[in-house]
Amino acid sequence: MTKRIFAISTLVLVLLVGAIFVYNFAFKKPATPTVVPKAADEGKASATPAKTQSAANQTSGTITAISDNPVFGATLAPDGSTVYYFTSDNGQLNQIDFNGKLEKVVSTEEFQSLQQVLWNKPKNKVIVKRADGANKSKFLLLDLASKTVTPIKNGVDSIAWSGLGDKIIYKYYDPKTKKRTLEVSDPDGKNWRKITDVNFVGISISPVPGSSDISFWPSPDAYTATAASLINFSGENKRDILKDRFGADLLWSPDGKYAAVSSSDQKGGHKTDLSLMNSDGGQFHSFNFFTFAKKCVWSADSKFIFCAMPGNIPDSAILPNDWQSGAVQTADTFWKIEVATGKKERLIDAAKINGSFDALNPFLSQDEKTFFFTNKADGKLYKMGI
Repeated sequence: MTKRIFAISTLVLVLLVGAIFVYNFAFKKPATPTVVPKAADEGKASATPAKTQSAANQTSGTITAISDNPVFGATLAPDGSTVYYFTSDNGQLNQIDFNGKLEKVVSTEEFQSLQQVLWNKPKNKVIVKRADGANKSKFLLLDLASKTVTPIKNGVDSIAWSGLGDKIIYKYYDPKTKKRTLEVSDPDGKNWRKITDVNFVGISISPVPGSSDISFWPSPDAYTATAASLINFSGENKRDILKDRFGADLLWSPDGKYAAVSSSDQKGGHKTDLSLMNSDGGQFHSFNFFTFAKKCVWSADSKFIFCAMPGNIPDSAILPNDWQSGAVQTADTFWKIEVATGKKERLIDAAKINGSFDALNPFLSQDEKTFFFTNKADGKLYKMGI
């Protein structure tokens, strides 16, 4: 009896094992194999880098506000990754990153009624011009290292950094003699000396990069035939480099070999054209590009000019006067001009410009992939990937 039970149990076990074997190998579908993706260097880039690149390009060809409120005197900070600007409400100097975050106060000094901001090349000193009573202005020097504010002497109504150390160049009016002179001195007024006499009230001053020359010309006015002049720091070798251009304004290239000139060839004109001339005033030719010098910035290698081109200007406008006074507000498009050929390229398609912008005082990031400007319409600081 026991032998019979053992034989039956063994037979059942064999049948059970056989049934499991048949199911697994004859009827059950094989599992989907795990595929290991090829490495990126085997001919195809992996999915992750593609997403990263896409994210990096999201700001290219778009215009984005960096500041929430109006700013004044914005410029690239010395670290190259942030921007300095004065706030329009209390006049403090702030610093902010390119994404409009990590804002911090650089100086608690307050400058009310700001009219102009002039940075030296190292960006460690800045001259601010503010209103000082009816039809009067006052210049002050802010030293970021020492955190001090020093008044610049009375009688100065136009000023520029010399580019040679911390010297300043300015136009001085002597109320006793009624004479106007171009002078150079230390920012505190010491070691001053006269360079030359000038015979016009409003003046623009700019040192010529890479040289000992100073350029100066009447403040842009549609009714004034401009004569832009050069003179060296010693007050010698004065000569005219531009004549009979109305409303002219100059923007020197970083290497000092050329100047971009916005001007009109007729008195009280409606159109201001951008032209190029060399440092002697020669090789003058038009880009056939309607804009103002204050809407442009040079590339560091002096091979390109990046500009906002104003649009939406009424036929009755007198330029640049009506734009400078705020009577006219422009709707800009954005361009890159190759100096050697005059070739023009849009920085952003007109259809993709998400608003109306009247760009002023543009500047570039160090890698020249970001274009910054202040919008006259709302006073805010904007950036555009290019």
